Amino acid sequence: MRDVAAEAGVSFKTVSRVVNGESGVSTALVERVEAAVTNLGYRPDQRARLLRRSSSVPTTIGFVLVDVANDFFSSLLRGIEEVAMTRECLVLAGSTDGSAERERQLVDALVERRVAGLVVVPSGPPNPTLVSEIKRGTPIVFVDTEPELDDVDLVRSDHYAGAVDATRHLLHHGHTEIAYFGDDLTFFSARRRLDGFRQTLAEAGLPFTADRVITGSHSTDDWTEIVAHHFTGPSPPTAIFTAQNYVTLGAVRALHRLGLRSDVAHVGFDDVDLGDAVTPGVSVVPQDPRDLGRRAARQLFKRLDGDDGPGVHQVIESTVIERGSGEIRPAEII
Repeated sequence: MRDVAAEAGVSFKTVSRVVNGESGVSTALVERVEAAVTNLGYRPDQRARLLRRSSSVPTTIGFVLVDVANDFFSSLLRGIEEVAMTRECLVLAGSTDGSAERERQLVDALVERRVAGLVVVPSGPPNPTLVSEIKRGTPIVFVDTEPELDDVDLVRSDHYAGAVDATRHLLHHGHTEIAYFGDDLTFFSARRRLDGFRQTLAEAGLPFTADRVITGSHSTDDWTEIVAHHFTGPSPPTAIFTAQNYVTLGAVRALHRLGLRSDVAHVGFDDVDLGDAVTPGVSVVPQDPRDLGRRAARQLFKRLDGDDGPGVHQVIESTVIERGSGEIRPAEII
């Protein structure tokens, strides 16, 4: 900056005001400083600027997620970034791949880098590092889960109610033979969705049978094979509920490959790309992960701004979007 000041023939303070966008500098001086900046190829040292900022002003926050390759989590990240950008704050993010040990390592690494707070999608029960950080006063907002901890902030969809709506939708259209395909039950969201499915069948007086329920952590290609195999038995279901976006994509491919897309009713949890472009369109209980991310970030910044009130639980409801697949009726009652 001293070189820029010498080049422009102005004071160091004038250069500082121009590069920091402060008022009180004439247009002529601004132009001289900007010309000198261009001639010298000057770039402000952001690290030094951050060091000079007050310690009470957050400069980075952390986001611990399961898999950034999954559209749900990448959209969550985008929502967090949108809010963080308005606060001139960077988001450092990392994927756990569902591993509790990887989650611990990421939390440790982010804390070592002095992030001001964390948004976390846990891979299981809260690990000791997270619990320790909460006790130390580090602001943490949980997303997509409900940890077994008192007085914490969380933002999530209503997984149970969404599964109830999806199952009732299929029952309403005449189905009693419904198969469930869902994510690994170590995840809170997966357990709640299966609970909703089970309870809705019970309320309808229908049995909950193990051979109609398949769960696990698989790729889209794997789910295609798993769903296709389920229809090779002697009494295949007339409807399916796929309780995660990768599962839904795999199921759509399987039904199309088997020529069953117009015969088997299908409702998915989470929206999927081109879900409204295939025939029939995929009926879904959508989440809005970008909105969830924005909500989580806003709550985190409230804490960073000094809000020390009790933990806030934001549980977002959604209902079935009818696009065609979920409205197919069983062949025998068409």
